[in-house]
Amino acid sequence: MRDEMIYFADMVPAASGGKDSYGDHAMELQLSDAVFAELKSIGQSEFYQAQTAGQKPEIKFKLTDYMDYQGQRYLIHEGIRYTVLRTYRTAGNELEITCYGGVRDAIAAVSDKGD
Repeated sequence: MRDEMIYFADMVPAASGGKDSYGDHAMELQLSDAVFAELKSIGQSEFYQAQTAGQKPEIKFKLTDYMDYQGQRYLIHEGIRYTVLRTYRTAGNELEITCYGGVRDAIAAVSDKGD
């Protein structure tokens, strides 16, 4: 059941074109439209296989249509920003997205509760 609302995001140069305190181009988080997904669990064998490669998968989602994902680096769910670890296209048009590193921060302050 696709009842979880997620957003995809990437860091892009700020529209203001300004610089940060280090002289680098200021960046901002650019969000996609909301996408409905199914929350999946990380299987035990998948978790331990990833651990041997130095990866730490934390959460997985299944999308109905792989076209909803355009290669963004981040996924936001319930105000927590995750980094996309891997994607896997399954039967038909479905796509599984495995993520790690859940971080609750100000720039990920997007949720399905009124936003």
